[in-house]
Amino acid sequence: MNRVLDQVDVAIARMPWDDGEKARVRGRARRYAHACGCALGGAFSVFALLACLASLVLADRFSWILIPLGATGVFCAGLLGKAIGVGWARTRIRLLHRSLIRRIPT
Repeated sequence: MNRVLDQVDVAIARMPWDDGEKARVRGRARRYAHACGCALGGAFSVFALLACLASLVLADRFSWILIPLGATGVFCAGLLGKAIGVGWARTRIRLLHRSLIRRIPT
């Protein structure tokens, strides 16, 4: 990921923008490069936890097997959200790089 961030920095340096605009775009690129996916992982976990609690409340009969299944589901949902968050950040930095390359004056 550092290679893409370095390429973005080179592309930003070639832009005819003022220093404030360059700093703003560099900050956005660094945010994308260092994203950990925690926000989306947390959102997925909360949604899965609410769904798990709703299924426990709405179940016809309580079964003890629902508790470990629910915990496993919440854990897997958190991992899935984290993976999607990291993948989305990587996609965004690549799209930013591509956009900058297209806008470099010749």
